[in-house]
Amino acid sequence: MNKRHYVLGLSLAASLCLLPNIAFADAFVTLESVTLIEDESSGIGEAKIISNEKLQKTQAKEMKDVFKGEPSVSIGGGSRNAQRIYLRGVEGTNLNITIDGAKQGGSLHQHAGDIGRIDPALLKSVEVSTIAGADSGSGALGGSLVLETVDAQDLLKKEQNLGAMLRGGYFSASSGYSGGVSVYGRIGDYSALLFDISGLHQDDYRTGGGGDALNSAVKDANYFIKYSLLKYHDHSLKIGATHNQNEGDYLYGGAGSDMGVPTPSQATSDIVSSRDTYTIDHRYNPQSDFIDIKTNLYFNKRTLENKTSTTEVFSENVGGNIKNKMTLITGDFNHIFTYGGDYNVEDGKSKTTTTNKKISSKTLGLFAQGSTNYSALTFHYGVRFDDYEAKYSSTRTFSGHEFSPNFGLDFEVMEGLNLFANYSESIKIGSIVPVGWLVNTTATTKYNGSVDGVIKPETSEQVEVGVRYKSKGVFTQDDSFSAGVSVFKTIISDLVYRGEGGGGPVLTINNETLDIESYGFELKTTWALNAYKTSLSFLHVDTEYSDGTPIITERRKAASIGDTFIWDNTWGLNHEIDLGYTLTSVSKLDDIPVGYEKRPGYVLHDIYVEYRPDSIKDLTLNLAVNNIFDKEYYAHTSIERSGEFVEETGRDIRLSFKYKF
Repeated sequence: MNKRHYVLGLSLAASLCLLPNIAFADAFVTLESVTLIEDESSGIGEAKIISNEKLQKTQAKEMKDVFKGEPSVSIGGGSRNAQRIYLRGVEGTNLNITIDGAKQGGSLHQHAGDIGRIDPALLKSVEVSTIAGADSGSGALGGSLVLETVDAQDLLKKEQNLGAMLRGGYFSASSGYSGGVSVYGRIGDYSALLFDISGLHQDDYRTGGGGDALNSAVKDANYFIKYSLLKYHDHSLKIGATHNQNEGDYLYGGAGSDMGVPTPSQATSDIVSSRDTYTIDHRYNPQSDFIDIKTNLYFNKRTLENKTSTTEVFSENVGGNIKNKMTLITGDFNHIFTYGGDYNVEDGKSKTTTTNKKISSKTLGLFAQGSTNYSALTFHYGVRFDDYEAKYSSTRTFSGHEFSPNFGLDFEVMEGLNLFANYSESIKIGSIVPVGWLVNTTATTKYNGSVDGVIKPETSEQVEVGVRYKSKGVFTQDDSFSAGVSVFKTIISDLVYRGEGGGGPVLTINNETLDIESYGFELKTTWALNAYKTSLSFLHVDTEYSDGTPIITERRKAASIGDTFIWDNTWGLNHEIDLGYTLTSVSKLDDIPVGYEKRPGYVLHDIYVEYRPDSIKDLTLNLAVNNIFDKEYYAHTSIERSGEFVEETGRDIRLSFKYKF
């Protein structure tokens, strides 16, 4: 039985096994994007939405805070420049991460994390997808993260033509402070302009129990401008430009900044990381069932500059996509079809005072995605065609094409009760090798054991099955209740990695012979009554090679995470005050390879209060206390060196304000 048949068999078997557990369902998978922004998580098995409102209440100041409360996403690494993101154990290099449609590109440097940095205050929503549709773009081996920024119209009041917003914050664990100012106004009846500048300065943060995380101090600066024309004769147009910069004294090589606990005597480098993004987004949606066109163009440059050693590594992504969505009714069948294409070119470069090296890759994709509904049954189906080329050196270029199908079913057994099953394939061209290494390939570099060898594209297969249940008036007349369970498995094949050779010439580039497998299950239940809402989420995921060897944490590949349980509560005490409490419990991790230390579990408690005084309209005050009991711990996805890990932040009291006028 080949691998594809095995995955399809697992899908059918798991569907049957789940039937006795119908009461735990929460949300069926749809391969269409979810647009509900007001709900920070749209459920199990479908894209999950983290709202701007949620980020404000918890006072998110960096990407690690953005995904707090979402068990499927883990960020480890300690200090800012070392942080890496994992979705169900799959590292971010194997995800399709976009900001306003702009792809964020591959890894730059061995000891640096690759999270797309952004000021969380500028985020309108964040969409977390674990299953890729044909129209989701290339590179979504383990899923995708879609970040969308705010428009001026999101900030302006109904009758307001010109406005501004001041914001500021203080963070006790790092003696840090942040500040920002937004100015926004209408230009005519349909368009508006937003300009924002913000910054964050913090010292080395204090870990649980009173220690300090050396070399974790940061200075952030953000500049953002966006023009938005909305619903003008069936057209909408958004044009945005962003410059984000992070600077600090970090470890750069050897036992680098993402690995182990540094000592005061270790030499650091002055490192500046920056992102420059330019996007154009146009939509045309007339009163027609056959025309709903979205066009997106982007330029995205990420730079890692070591001022101490006068070296620079950067990646430039240029591309775009166009797609049209149409609806069609044929008898008792309702159809939605999306079709189009996308194109992406990524150039990676490394510069020193004496050298200038370059690599490149490009992908042209064509796709068609459909959804057909008949009575209680909805069938999802699609296919993607990718034509790719990767240039690893001046003498070696690899090219080819691949088809990636997907399909899924969801069935409404009775009102509020659905079963779902989905299967998806994806490819990625390029590699998990950082740009700073990959540019060192030469005419004598061997590919899969031979100078004339061939490198295959990286591929994945994903399957997810489950049930969901939603209802109102379950325990009281006015309450709402949902519950769900999903079982998932992701298989990533042929990861391209560097063999021998590091800072000097790269001797070998290979496809990984073993698959990486991430599998487990996810549960969630939510109950709401009036102004109170509580949710329980649980994730169990195992990450291992196909020969059964557990993966503890491997850069740009995957990581293991202990069972994660999150209990989240929000309560609108009155129209002025909102309260929140979150409990996060991560169990110990003891299924690890020989030679590694077992990783202890931990429990965290966080609270927040939001106050909107009637006496001062448009003023919002926030208080949050994270890690109330000052727990000393480290994230399971942090990288170990000689049994040591960089610990996470201890008790952190956060105070912030926002005033709009």
